[in-house]
Amino acid sequence: MFGPIRRVAGILTPKTITLGTALALASVSGLYALKVRNRIRQTNPGQIQSSLKLSDSFNKSHTIRNLVNPRNHVTKGDSHSIVLTLCPKHGAPSEEDVLSTFLKGFFAGPVFLPEGIALSLFSILKLPPKGTTLWDTFQIAESKLSSKQAKERTGSSVDVVFGDCESEFAGCHRFSVQKASDGNGPEEDGIRFRVSLECLVCNPLTDRQAGSDFLHVLHNKYSYLLFRDAVAHIKEVFANLA
Repeated sequence: MFGPIRRVAGILTPKTITLGTALALASVSGLYALKVRNRIRQTNPGQIQSSLKLSDSFNKSHTIRNLVNPRNHVTKGDSHSIVLTLCPKHGAPSEEDVLSTFLKGFFAGPVFLPEGIALSLFSILKLPPKGTTLWDTFQIAESKLSSKQAKERTGSSVDVVFGDCESEFAGCHRFSVQKASDGNGPEEDGIRFRVSLECLVCNPLTDRQAGSDFLHVLHNKYSYLLFRDAVAHIKEVFANLA
């Protein structure tokens, strides 16, 4: 199981997440409101697809079945995705480049400001290794990078777990990047990357919902802001992404 997370299971609970999320949302109208708004406005909300459904590949993944929800209890989740286009004349980053930048933008952007300072030390173009703990609360549980030799593009992803599978609250964020097939279109049309965030939470001990409906509404809004923040960071690092 994801042992390092157990030491702080008492810190990250539905109650503390509710409080933290409310404070984060309130901060949008606080001291660093301008910075947050300028950041997230770089991402057009009309281009984002959001859902309360999760992919089968995520629900049936080793991370969920073996680490987060080994007893197959009821879960709650949300997802957000966007397609970004890269102009080849500027040089196309790899899926790993975009994925690591996505991860950093999520945890080190202004929406996640209190925790962002230390994570700014992370390399932009290198993923943290499996087992890395972030703020003694999150842990890299799995990383999957697609093979360049593969005939089909399966995408690259990182699973970040939190909570404790031996307590009443555990969950996982999956960060995914998939480069679109080259196809037969003209090169000047650009290279597309689908960037996705999925989040699942559950009560590993009891087959009932983890947290209140109010918590999940707050989390959905907060994850949406974090997603827009992370996408904006990708655009800043790779300025030719649209």
